[in-house]
Amino acid sequence: MCKNIRKYIILAVSMLVIGVTVISGVAADKKDTSSYGLADTTRYEVLTNRHTQYSEVQEAACLLTTDGFEEKLNNGTLSIWYNKDMEALRIIDLRSGYIWGCIDDKEEYGLNKKWTSRATSMLYITYFDLKGKEESCGLSDKTFKADFKWRKDEFSCKVSAKKLGISFTFTGKLEDDSFAFAMEDKSLKETGKSKLGTLSFMSFMGSVYEDTVPGYMLIPDGAGALIRFQKTKAYLSGYSRKVYGSDLSIDNDEAASNLNGNRTDDYATEENQLSLPLWGVVHGENQNGFLATIDSGELYTVINAIPAGAENQTVKFSRAYADFVYRTEYNKRVSNTKVVTQPQEEANKVNPVLTYTFLTNEEANYSGMAKLYREKLLNEKVLPENEIAKDGDISLLLHVAGSEVKEGFLSNGLAELTSVEQAESILNTLAKADIKNVAMMISGWNKGGYHGASYGSTKFEKKVGSEKEFKNLQEKLEKQGGSLALVLNAVTANEDQININQDVALDATLDSIVKTIPNKSLMYQDTYYLRHAKVIEAMEKAFEDLEGFNLLMEGTAKYLHADYTIDDEKTRDDVMLELVEIVAKAKQGLFFDAENLYMLKYAEKITDIPMSNSQYIYETDTVPFLQMVLRGSVEYYAPYSNLGFYSNASILKMIEYGAYPSFMVMGADNFSISDTPLENYFSLNFKDWEDKIYHVYGEVNEALSKVKGAAFVSHQTEDEGIYCTTYDNGVQIYVNYNNEDYVTEKGVTVPAGGYTVEG
Repeated sequence: MCKNIRKYIILAVSMLVIGVTVISGVAADKKDTSSYGLADTTRYEVLTNRHTQYSEVQEAACLLTTDGFEEKLNNGTLSIWYNKDMEALRIIDLRSGYIWGCIDDKEEYGLNKKWTSRATSMLYITYFDLKGKEESCGLSDKTFKADFKWRKDEFSCKVSAKKLGISFTFTGKLEDDSFAFAMEDKSLKETGKSKLGTLSFMSFMGSVYEDTVPGYMLIPDGAGALIRFQKTKAYLSGYSRKVYGSDLSIDNDEAASNLNGNRTDDYATEENQLSLPLWGVVHGENQNGFLATIDSGELYTVINAIPAGAENQTVKFSRAYADFVYRTEYNKRVSNTKVVTQPQEEANKVNPVLTYTFLTNEEANYSGMAKLYREKLLNEKVLPENEIAKDGDISLLLHVAGSEVKEGFLSNGLAELTSVEQAESILNTLAKADIKNVAMMISGWNKGGYHGASYGSTKFEKKVGSEKEFKNLQEKLEKQGGSLALVLNAVTANEDQININQDVALDATLDSIVKTIPNKSLMYQDTYYLRHAKVIEAMEKAFEDLEGFNLLMEGTAKYLHADYTIDDEKTRDDVMLELVEIVAKAKQGLFFDAENLYMLKYAEKITDIPMSNSQYIYETDTVPFLQMVLRGSVEYYAPYSNLGFYSNASILKMIEYGAYPSFMVMGADNFSISDTPLENYFSLNFKDWEDKIYHVYGEVNEALSKVKGAAFVSHQTEDEGIYCTTYDNGVQIYVNYNNEDYVTEKGVTVPAGGYTVEG
């Protein structure tokens, strides 16, 4: 009965979508917009944290001094000052005279002794005592004895806490316009009952008391997020995320995900991962700033950005910092029926290195940070070295659903959604509209359908097409300037694709690693994460059997967890190194659906790139930081336009962020996805979306073909709802989200709800 009701719902929604498509197509011809029959909310959205907010530039007064500090290091660009009583540093940018550091010890801040020690000291740790209770202390506490040795451009500090039985040595090094903290794990000695938990350098570096300094913190959440300095507010929490996402084998995911938290309860949409190990702070836009990068130890690093008042109303400082995690608490199984919570026995291998690079004048903003970080990655040869054509039309990504498992009464069947012949017909139709640069991805190409194929299978589903037919399709695509990729998921599976007892990775509690979506109408609520050995075996087989095809590696650059499978344990570090090693050997082109830094070098294309931040209520702006880092090295695509990213504002966002459009389609009618894992998508039929593909692609191509293959130099807000992006080929693109035409100071007219390309 429920299934029949779902069918009628899908039928009704599908008919509605088809009707909307026809009606809005006429509207689009008249207004040159893509409203899809919905109210245009562009003007309202631009005032939310999905966009960059316009603000007048205000001068930032330097509130720190060097009173009580002694100069220790100076290289002509930066000067380092030290205070023994507070165990604190001040860093003077000699180019501007601006003083950076943690906070002063002032009664007016209302901090207790423990918070004052943390907020002033250059080092702060947490540790677990004999009973497993977590405690903390700063370097200026009596618990510590600190022995500094100063040299020409660096220092070393031997830290010992006899009461705790913990000692280690950390260093600070001055080089050009940067200052780096580091610690080698081999210096760590734990001779007592206490064990090191986390370690933080300068956890209040660049912090601001409420809104006393204009500026913001930058975090690489999604496309990029700003948290502007504001008055104290009662946020439940601030931003605190592990680099490359949670380690599902040991981390307790404490992200607020309900209506009482900081983010709406939308289980269909995952929050963005922290894919780049960095953050930044600006004091006065285009005046003073720094970019902090984790250059070692990022696998065990949590980046925090805490707005004033979050977590503790008495701490009225906005602050950003990194916790290097040596140990965390986890649930240890002690019997078949009992688990106990305790800290890890063995410390993680961290070897942290944290570098602050300082920016002044017109480089002291998020664009300058992105430029600096891109140059750093290029110098380290971390970004891909793709040859991207500088002329011609942009690429259109078309995800074609080939076949899918279909739920049956006694046994599951197969839903035939798009044959190779139909895929070729779609290409011919697009070619008639002069859309030839098509990057086509086909899922469900393997026997049994996308969610029905046996895990690791590389056999072709003949009802979709033979290997030879796929080869012919690939040749056709390449001849007209496009490409073909087969969608492959070697990381996760559902219960019908695997043997759960033999194939699923174990967490630290020795339970299966599984994520469950609380929606009983789904065909598969549970997603299982495979044992690392199985993943490597499946990837090796796929790279060999499918050597002649490009592959979209779903999840490979997204999920990174340790595996506690008995007798085959792998740390998070082991897993990353082995994944990178096997991917580096692949002879075919690889596409990825995530941007984790360790996989970027091997990416030919990146799909579903974030176009906003996670929209936590303390995030004030979205900025295209990720796009500015990647553009010019790899082609990236916005989320599917027919699965939510389809308004006129979305088209403008693609143009503003330099992202190419994508659609998910099939040759079959929409009823075919009933009773399959795709049924929540409602409408995928190519003919229903054909006109919209032409419109969206046409608009984006008209703008971005002028900057094809160009790097993203800067992004700035000209006025409320008016943005200007500049590329390294000299072209500037202005985007106007407002309902009225806009004339820039340079006399450039930007039409309402449109864009203008200059240069």
